Amino acid sequence: MEYSEIMKRKDAILERPVRPIPPDKLAEEHRRYAERCKRSIEIFEKAKGLIPGGVEHNLSQNKPFPLAMDRAKGCRAWDVDGNEYIDYLMCGAPIMLGHGYEPLDEKIIGIIREKGPATGLTSEYELLAAEEIIRHMPGVEMVRFLQSGTEADMAALRIARAFTGKLKIIKIGGSYHGWSDQVVYSVHIPRTGNFESKGIPPECYAHTVDVAPNDFEALEAAFRDNQDKGGVAGVMVEPIGGESGAHPVHPDWNRTIRTLCDRYEALMIFDEVVTGFRLDMGGAQKLYNITPDLTVLGKIITHGYPSSGAVAGRRDVMKVCAGSMGEKIFVGGTLAANPISMAACFYALKYMEETDAVARATAYANRLTRALNDLYATRPDLGFFVYNFGAILHYMTTAFFSVDLNAPDALTQIFSRKQVADDYQVVTMAHGLCTLAGTRMYTCMQHDDEALKKTLEVWEYLLSLIPRS
Repeated sequence: MEYSEIMKRKDAILERPVRPIPPDKLAEEHRRYAERCKRSIEIFEKAKGLIPGGVEHNLSQNKPFPLAMDRAKGCRAWDVDGNEYIDYLMCGAPIMLGHGYEPLDEKIIGIIREKGPATGLTSEYELLAAEEIIRHMPGVEMVRFLQSGTEADMAALRIARAFTGKLKIIKIGGSYHGWSDQVVYSVHIPRTGNFESKGIPPECYAHTVDVAPNDFEALEAAFRDNQDKGGVAGVMVEPIGGESGAHPVHPDWNRTIRTLCDRYEALMIFDEVVTGFRLDMGGAQKLYNITPDLTVLGKIITHGYPSSGAVAGRRDVMKVCAGSMGEKIFVGGTLAANPISMAACFYALKYMEETDAVARATAYANRLTRALNDLYATRPDLGFFVYNFGAILHYMTTAFFSVDLNAPDALTQIFSRKQVADDYQVVTMAHGLCTLAGTRMYTCMQHDDEALKKTLEVWEYLLSLIPRS
């Protein structure tokens, strides 16, 4: 679906009132969900006394309670009550080969048995993993491994400032670049500023420049107006738009950023934590033929195995990570580039290439997008629709991410629309679909015809619960 069509249809949803499930029917779905997930509820109740909020994971659907999962295999997952789910969360996007891909798991089990988890010193797998990333990604000549996408984003900002000698970082509103102090600003929804910054001193944003997505005039002004205020060191970009494409970018947006970075001698930083090796084996940068100066990678490079992150880029830029004390930037991580993570990276990328995992996951995503849009078309009164960037799907039901912050009732709209989306997700979870935030689905190469059939059946049932207008 083209950018203009996506934006037009989002606007159409926002012009309509939300369409909640009637209270009696919703209550029945909550009862069904609770009845089938008794053990998850027990674990949650105990966890609330041990873990803040009773849950560790930002990706969990916490309302009315988070599921406690037992295992996953292929495109399916099972909770501790034995309920089966078609999994479209995919651990937040890193799973492309499918859960429990045996050739990869056997390699990692062998390393644990024969070599142990880590020594704190160099392993040859670091080189093998780096070579694989460099071989695939056109903007990468050197790689520095870290322990998470958040750490990699932090390092990218430090590298940009050290290399350019400038201070300001342009962050595009609605984008997520981890949870370090200076980038928890206008996250999730553009123009929300420090709404989610509790515990972060305002001074941390002194050199963060917030620009709304697709605001070409404001983007150029951000470069121009900060020339005598320390200059722009870099621009952080989710290449398909904030929240992995929830805020799609205009077709000219990334290329305009590239042009302005060149003109003002700033670095273009692609955050490919989700898009790298999911949109294409060469990432969004290869798919769209736009070469960034720095690339941030996260959990996808180890296919869900832990301690996973990297910052990578041009050789001359990355060299600020090396040198004597006082010359190089300081980055650390005792378990960064440990043998388990590096072997997982090396073998996962090898297997993804050998199995054509990206193309297979994308083919399924394209089928699912068409099928869901055909189903939604049977309810034109709702205006629901789906669009996808390869193996990343966004389904629009209430469009709460897209509410205009300039509207007088913006916050009310966001919260009321999100509540309805959460209610929809309770229904889909109660009937065996696991998605992300009631808005997003990630596919892998093992999603199959049975998964497609089940997905459509659950959505057909959900639509039947919403009264026709």
